[in-house]
Amino acid sequence: MKALIKTVLVLVGCLSMAPALAQPPKAPSQGPSAADTIKQIEKEWADAMVVVDMNKLSQIIADDWTEGYPGKFSTKADFLAGVKSGKHKIESYEFGPREVTVFGNVAVLQGNITETRIADGKPTTFRVAYMDVWAKRGDKWVVVRSHAKKL
Repeated sequence: MKALIKTVLVLVGCLSMAPALAQPPKAPSQGPSAADTIKQIEKEWADAMVVVDMNKLSQIIADDWTEGYPGKFSTKADFLAGVKSGKHKIESYEFGPREVTVFGNVAVLQGNITETRIADGKPTTFRVAYMDVWAKRGDKWVVVRSHAKKL
């Protein structure tokens, strides 16, 4: 009799677990996609340019970063010196369409941006098409190459 009661209790226990076992496992909750993260960091980069946040810019831009414009090439040190001097002061910006393609720990962002900068004491507004190459180093995305052209 005791054996029968044990068997019935085990069966009841198994049957009560059946609905939970029949449900597909839930995917673990994931944060933003790599593409969304990179777009957010691009916004933080532009915001840091507006407020001249040298610390934030230093975190976003990799030490081995280089930037190219037609007829111009600069390093992280060149760029940061230009920002600090006010040479690259952005007053405001508006992103146009941007597309991010992720290749594992490397991503490419292509897009355009309209910027208003102060040049020679006067506001100048222009549009730029650009491409940034990002690398995931450790648990953080940093920009490693940039290229831009005024439109």
